[in-house]
Amino acid sequence: MKRVSRFLFAVVCLTLAVSSALASDTNTLSWRVKQNQVDASIQNWPLFTLLKKISSATGWKVYVEPSTTADVSVKFKNLPEDEALRRLLGKLNYFRDQTNGVSRLFVFRTVSTAATQMVQTEPKKDYRIPNELIVKLKRNPTNSIDQLAKKLGATIISRDDKLGLYRLQFADGSTTDLAGQSLASDPSVAAVDANYSVDRPTPVSLTQTGQAPSGPAFNLNPPVVNGPIVGLVDTSVDPPAEFQKYMLTPVSVVGTSEEPSDQPTHGTAMLETLLSSMAADPSKVLPVDVYGSGDSTTTYDVMEGIIAAVNAGANPINLSLGGTGNSSMLGSLIQEAEQKGVEFVAASGNTPGTEETYPAAYPGVLAVTASAPNGQLASYADDGNFVRAMEPGTATIVWNGGIWTVEGTSPATATMTGAITSLENQDHITPQQAAANLIQTHPPPRP
Repeated sequence: MKRVSRFLFAVVCLTLAVSSALASDTNTLSWRVKQNQVDASIQNWPLFTLLKKISSATGWKVYVEPSTTADVSVKFKNLPEDEALRRLLGKLNYFRDQTNGVSRLFVFRTVSTAATQMVQTEPKKDYRIPNELIVKLKRNPTNSIDQLAKKLGATIISRDDKLGLYRLQFADGSTTDLAGQSLASDPSVAAVDANYSVDRPTPVSLTQTGQAPSGPAFNLNPPVVNGPIVGLVDTSVDPPAEFQKYMLTPVSVVGTSEEPSDQPTHGTAMLETLLSSMAADPSKVLPVDVYGSGDSTTTYDVMEGIIAAVNAGANPINLSLGGTGNSSMLGSLIQEAEQKGVEFVAASGNTPGTEETYPAAYPGVLAVTASAPNGQLASYADDGNFVRAMEPGTATIVWNGGIWTVEGTSPATATMTGAITSLENQDHITPQQAAANLIQTHPPPRP
C-alpha cells in the first residue's frame, strides 16, 4: 500500500444544538429529539434544575410562572416528548408553541400567560484557552517566531521548527486578542488560531467483569507486514504482552506519562478494540500519546500527534476523542491530510443529542456513533447530522489478568477503524473505499 510522504501542511484560515446533561451518576436526562424519545432517571431535582436541563436538551425557550416550585423524582425510558413532559412536570400545567421558528415551553400553575419568567440555560463550556495562540509561519518568513514573540511579549511554550508551527502564551486574554490581530496581518504568518483544550477521553463505563482465561485473548493471526499502519491518537497505552507484537513503538508528543495501576488506560482499551475488530487480518498499530498525565490536552498537541502519525505512514487514523472548540487550524490540517488520502475516524461524543463535536464534525471525517445491545442508538450517544456510521458501543478487552468491558462512542469508533483496516487487507482497497463500503452497511439511525 502506498504510504503518505512527509507531511508538511499549509493551513488555510475557516442544527439545532441539542444536548443533555448529567447531574450525577444517578440523575440523568437523555432527550433524543430526532427519535422523539426521552429517558429520565431523576431523584429530587428542583423544578428550575429540570427546566434548565430541558432547555439545554431541546433548544426550547422555557418560561415558568413566578414562585412555582416542585421537587421532581421520576424514572422512565423511551417515552415520546409529550408523555415525558407530563411525567416530568407532574401536576403542573404546560403549553408549547412555535413562533418565528423558535420553540417555547410555558410551565404554569394557573394560566399560560402567567408563565413570564424565562429560565436561563447553563452556559456551554468555553474550550478556548484565553491566553494562547497557535501560529503557522510561511516558508522562508521575513520575521522569525522568536522575533514575533519578543515584539508581542509572548512566550513560546511549544515549537515545531520543521513545520513552522508554534504555540504562544500571553499575559492575559486582551493581550492575546490584540496579538492575534497583529499576527493575522503579518506577512510572515500563514495562519493564526486560538488554542483549545481537548477533554481527556472518558468512556461511559469501564468495569472489570471477570478473570481472563489463559492463552491468547483473540486468537489473532500475525500482523500483515506490508499492510496499512493504523494511527491511534489517544492516551498512552499499556497493553498485555500478547498484544505488543501488533503495535509499533509508541510515540509521545507530550513527554512521559504515568500509567494508572488500577485500570487500563483509554488508549489501551482502544488498541485492543482495534485489534479485535481487525479479526483475522490485523495490521500494526502506531499509538500516539497526546495527553501524557494531564486531565486534558490542546488542539496544538492533537495536531502534533496527527502529524506524527501521518509522517509515520499511518492510514487510517483513529480519533476516539473529542470535546474541543472548532479549531480552524486543526480542521485545515485534517482536510489537507484527507486530500493526501488519509482516512480519519472520530467519535461523535457521549452526550446525547445532535450538537457538533470536534474533531468528528470536521468535513470529511468519518464520525461514528454508538448502538446499544438491542441495535438501537445508545442513550448516551450523540447523533448529529455530522454522524455517518454507527457501531456497537460496547467492547471487551483483557488487562492485568482481568476481563474489562468498555462502553461509549470511543470503542464504537475503534471498531469502525479496525473494520476499515481489515477490509483493506482482505480486498486490497484504499481506506476511503473501505470506509465508503462500511458506511453503507453500518449507517446511523435516521428518522
